[in-house]
Amino acid sequence: MAHKIRPSVPDDVEAREYVRVTTWKAAYRGIVLDDHLDALKVEPDVVAEKETRLAGALAEGRTPLVVGETGDRITGFVEFGRRRDEQIGGGEIFALYVLPEAQARGLGRALMTAAVERLRADGHEEIGLWAAAGNAQAGRFYERFGFVLSGRVRCAPAPLPPVEEVHHRLPVSTSPATAETNISG
Repeated sequence: MAHKIRPSVPDDVEAREYVRVTTWKAAYRGIVLDDHLDALKVEPDVVAEKETRLAGALAEGRTPLVVGETGDRITGFVEFGRRRDEQIGGGEIFALYVLPEAQARGLGRALMTAAVERLRADGHEEIGLWAAAGNAQAGRFYERFGFVLSGRVRCAPAPLPPVEEVHHRLPVSTSPATAETNISG
C-alpha cells in the first residue's frame, strides 16, 4: 500500500501521540523499565500542549513535523529542526516513529527522506540524531540510510527515562538519493 507523506497539522497530534506511545511500547521493551512502558498512554494535556506548539510553529512558517499516512490513518511521523545541542552543528532528527505493523514497508525511509530534504533545504548540511543504544533495529535502519556513529554518548535527558543514547550523524556528502535504496522503514 502506498504511503502519503505530508506536513503535520494540529489535528494530527492525537494520532501522532498514539503512534509514539505504541511504538515506544514495542521498540523499548527490554531497554526501558516495563513499569514505565506499561504506564504510557495518550494524555489529553500532552496532546493539547503539542497542538498549541505545532500551531505556533506553523504560524511562524516552520514545518517541524511530517506525518505518514497509510490509507486514511497516520502510521508514522518524523519531527526535526535546528539541532538542540550547541556542541553539534546542523539539523537534527528529534523523533522518528512508525507503528510496528507499518514497519518494513518503506514508510520510515520516506519520512526520513522528507525530513533530510527539508533540513538540507533549510541550509543544514550535516544532520544528527540520538537513539537508544540498545535499539538495534533503529541503529540498523539509520546505518542503511547513511548515518554513522559520531562517538558521542549521553544519558537521555529528562523527562525521558534514564537510557544510554548514542549519536548518529549523516555526513554532508550523504543524501537520501545516495543512501542504500533497498531500505524499507
